[in-house]
Amino acid sequence: MQRILFVLLAAAFALSVPASAQQQAQRAPLDWFLGYDAFRSASMSPDGHHLAVLRRDAEGDTLLVTDLQTRQTRAIQRARADQSLQIAGVGFASNTRLVFVLQQRNRVEFTRRSAVRRATVDDGFETNTRIYASNLDGSNLIPLYNPAAQGFDAYVDANLVSTLPNDDDNVLLIVPTQGGAELRRVNVNTADATTVDRGTLFTFNWEVDVNGTPVLRQDSVGNGRGYAWLRRGPGQRNWTEIATYRGAEGVNSAPAFSPLGAATQPGQVFVSARRDGSDTNGLYVYDASTGEYTQTVQTNASFDVSNAEIDTKRSIIQAACWWGQRWTCEPKDPGFAERWNAINQVLGENVNIFVADQSDDQNLWLIQTFGPQDLGTYYLYNHQAHSLNVVFRQRPEANAALLPSERIVSYTVSDGQQQWGYLWLPPGVTEPRNLPLIVIPHGGPEARDVYGTDFMAHAVAAQGYAVFQPNFRGGGGFGRSFVEAGHRQWGQRMQADVADGTRYLFSQGIADPQRTCIAGWSYGGYVAFTASFMNTDIFKCSVAGAGVSDLRAMLRWVRTGSRRNDVNGGGGGGQQSPFYQYWADAIGDPNRDDAALDQYSAAQNASRVTIPLLIIHGDEDSTVPIQQSEIMQRAMERAGKPTRLIVLQDVDHNVSPIQGDAMRTVLTESLAFFNEHIGPGVQPNGQ
Repeated sequence: MQRILFVLLAAAFALSVPASAQQQAQRAPLDWFLGYDAFRSASMSPDGHHLAVLRRDAEGDTLLVTDLQTRQTRAIQRARADQSLQIAGVGFASNTRLVFVLQQRNRVEFTRRSAVRRATVDDGFETNTRIYASNLDGSNLIPLYNPAAQGFDAYVDANLVSTLPNDDDNVLLIVPTQGGAELRRVNVNTADATTVDRGTLFTFNWEVDVNGTPVLRQDSVGNGRGYAWLRRGPGQRNWTEIATYRGAEGVNSAPAFSPLGAATQPGQVFVSARRDGSDTNGLYVYDASTGEYTQTVQTNASFDVSNAEIDTKRSIIQAACWWGQRWTCEPKDPGFAERWNAINQVLGENVNIFVADQSDDQNLWLIQTFGPQDLGTYYLYNHQAHSLNVVFRQRPEANAALLPSERIVSYTVSDGQQQWGYLWLPPGVTEPRNLPLIVIPHGGPEARDVYGTDFMAHAVAAQGYAVFQPNFRGGGGFGRSFVEAGHRQWGQRMQADVADGTRYLFSQGIADPQRTCIAGWSYGGYVAFTASFMNTDIFKCSVAGAGVSDLRAMLRWVRTGSRRNDVNGGGGGGQQSPFYQYWADAIGDPNRDDAALDQYSAAQNASRVTIPLLIIHGDEDSTVPIQQSEIMQRAMERAGKPTRLIVLQDVDHNVSPIQGDAMRTVLTESLAFFNEHIGPGVQPNGQ
């Protein structure tokens, strides 16, 4: 294995924090976990001579281009935050042309069932998107799609499909037309376009082969609550359906069929799929002409193999990748293996390592890492020089000494199954004993936690609390049988898995049973609601965010779609709709499981709630309606147990760090609630 000279050379425009300020800090400020990264969306030119990155400051986004040979950096585009503008991403179309995405958010007025204007809706706003190309110095700036030329209003968007690695002059865009979506090849120098394929009013995506020929198509179904994949080989006329997904299938979890990129041969693509009824997803080569899997690249009996490192220039798999207990990549190319193993030897297992970009000659790699004590770092790896240099720290103000550590704990739950979870430890704690604990179950439930990245867990652990993210049945990423083991087990086996993992930490003396609370969002909010009456022997307080409190009412909303300010509807279509059937299968059928649904609904058991409860919900939630939290608040009032409901204004279902004010409210209110009921977290020295 080659030796790497590990050099930490920050780029000239990176920021640093004085050591004295870091030493004076007693805890990591919440600002470290809020807002945009200072640097994001970094990419490298095919020849490896330039880097492009987005720089965020108080005034907005700046697109920076750095010449790696002269180390000179030029600001070429600006998007002002006071004009609601942001640059969503940037990449190289060639060695001389950049493509970037500019977005503007505008407030949307809602009717009962739909937006007055059709657009991508985000937290009560519409996001208007434009795709531009420019030279590396910012000259010859042109829009690649003009909706007015198609007779559309300004809010209609185009989407980038491919930068066509073997074509320096063109990219592929999906553009709307009066007859439906079109796939167009657009010249990045002139914006001249030719139509490659025509879809329907429901088409929203294509995948292309090594020659840029569209061989897979994605259409929405079920009023936008599901989608279908279709195939068509080169030279074939008609599209053939491969698979249809309804409800949350294929969204929260690894779908049974998911394209990853063009394979070496025309008409073939790399896909992550559950082939021939297998339980977990594997990585395969799929032939769109025949519908057959022609090659098995990687399988894993325990985890879904859902990603790959692909050399897009040569259309070869360099590595099969998946989330196990940590991010794992299995090299398939000798050159990749040599570089990958050397980088991993230096950076170690406490960070997740990703190849963000590569030069065509494979000498330079742009590496991105993150982990419990790394809030995001870009490195430049030079294979010939055997060097690894820091070029951007995404949150340069963060001090690793004030960030938590993380470990994996394994245990046996009450029905005998082996389980595991992520345990975050406060800064400075190496031998955990009797710590205050916050249990944070994930949402979904067809989702999962991953190592080193959870804004809530990260921020709470940095304030001195141990944080536990238990794995539980019903979650995604571990095969279909693990998902289905959670069906009709809301409040039952799924809840027990969370409780059993927490009890294990008590039994090991890691956590203090008298200083333990639970907090969750979405499905995790349901777990927190349910814990407030079912697990009061374990938890001393509960924070339920965007959670379901009444299962029957939730299923009724899914069936009827009735909700004030509803943008997408609750699904609608009655009991026979695929969306409703999915959730009835997952949660329970009111026609057969009526009593059980009430038994495991917090709103129907408010009289049994004996621990303090804080409720948080966005007023524009189109996934779990805010009525679920209002129902619980009213039930608690009737039970003589008034409970506070914090309403996040103009917020949809998910809350992320870039929603600074909303996320700050969630963190500050939750931390104050924990402090009130179980006391403060331990100090950075472990006391």
